[in-house]
Amino acid sequence: MSIKLLFSEYFEIDSEVLDKFGALNICIDTDLPLFIDPFLMFSSEKKEYVKLHKQVVGHLIQLKELATDNPKTNIRLFQFPEIKQNWLGLCKWGNNGRGLGQKFARDLIKAFNGFYSNFGNETVTLSSHIEKLTLVGAGIGRDFISDFTTNIMLEYLLGFTENFALNYLQENQRKEFSVRCSFNSELMLWAPKTFVLPYFYLEDGDFILLTPLDILTKDEAFICHSDLRNQFRRITNALENSSLRDSINMYFEKRLPIQAKQKDIERAISATIQQFPEILDYYISHKENTKDKAVKISAEKIEKIKSELISTLSEFCKKVADSSEFFNIKPTTYEAALKRALYLKDVIENNDGYRIFYKKGKAIASEDTIQRIFRLTWFATPFSVDSEVNNGRGPADYKISYGERDSTIVEFKLASSSSLKRNLLNQTEIYKKASKTINDIKVILCYTSSDIAKVSRILKSIKQEGAENIVIIDATKKLSASLV
Repeated sequence: MSIKLLFSEYFEIDSEVLDKFGALNICIDTDLPLFIDPFLMFSSEKKEYVKLHKQVVGHLIQLKELATDNPKTNIRLFQFPEIKQNWLGLCKWGNNGRGLGQKFARDLIKAFNGFYSNFGNETVTLSSHIEKLTLVGAGIGRDFISDFTTNIMLEYLLGFTENFALNYLQENQRKEFSVRCSFNSELMLWAPKTFVLPYFYLEDGDFILLTPLDILTKDEAFICHSDLRNQFRRITNALENSSLRDSINMYFEKRLPIQAKQKDIERAISATIQQFPEILDYYISHKENTKDKAVKISAEKIEKIKSELISTLSEFCKKVADSSEFFNIKPTTYEAALKRALYLKDVIENNDGYRIFYKKGKAIASEDTIQRIFRLTWFATPFSVDSEVNNGRGPADYKISYGERDSTIVEFKLASSSSLKRNLLNQTEIYKKASKTINDIKVILCYTSSDIAKVSRILKSIKQEGAENIVIIDATKKLSASLV
């Protein structure tokens, strides 16, 4: 069975073609945890990126004018759908996100009429930055940055993708699509334009959107709340206006208890910014002055995810497909989950699959990365597979269902986790009750011999030694057969 997870595999082109073109080799089965960082466009030497950044900020300023002139303005203008065709986001199963709906629209209108009323009129910074709205107290999360930016620059992304399709894909691999992507500021509506785009030609399905590598980042934008919190004292202490600096520091110190904990510091920072909102502009100005770091940090993040996740997805899936009947299993959900977990165990332990979990000699220890790799357990399955199902007691890694009466909860854990014993005892039982499911499987990945020993001790202490539904995978480095 030929598994085609990546764009290059599906369209049968060399991945280096995408690299040279400057596009991300996306996974076309599930989102990659990446997003467009508008600051990378602001700090770029490419004129088209700088122009795009002005376009993104300009659209937000236009919305601000609408919100402040008439708070009861058309709320639909403040709502933006998820551009799912770029296959970027936090979704671990498929590519359907929520987008920016009515709650976001109401929060944005309220922010423009309140704390962020000076947006677009900054004097301290070189430019306005949309990330500012995510820094404190507006109810606007980081998803806004990605969804809003992608919507406003969609026409550019469509043209970028069309350019690739016309130059590198076969005629049967591309098709004309009409997409609403051009905003008419006079009529206040989105107009459609036609593009020749790559699409799921084997199923006559939706188009696929490519994104330039050099404007992508992972986790957090260069301007973000966590960085503001970490840089807060450095920014306030560096203020040239001594009167403002002393006032800010005095106000901040008064709000700290004698033995301040992290949450106390965060509260004091938030209260101080509410009192002195100009701190945000000084922070952003500091980021503008260090913009060269943004490109370097982003490039390192992208390279890491390309090596640790993107290449691993394809490599691991091929390994499993070549060494087993892994993708042809059609029993009950519990049997399917268990057999697939055991196939994974066999591939990793006995067919050099463990190598895939190491990059430059180091284990890929991120639980998020491991979960995404184990997501391949359910590729091409006839079952309903839902990731991070939350039925009221917190999200489970996976719930596999076939109708209402056949379902199984699957949890993946690293043996090095400090909460492993507690999770083995309680977590899955809670998920089972919340989901009305009767089966569960726990898969534990061990990177070292001490990990294996730890798991053995825990299972013995909770009387679960030899339990069928607990699959321990030995991902330790193996000696070559000639040395054994």
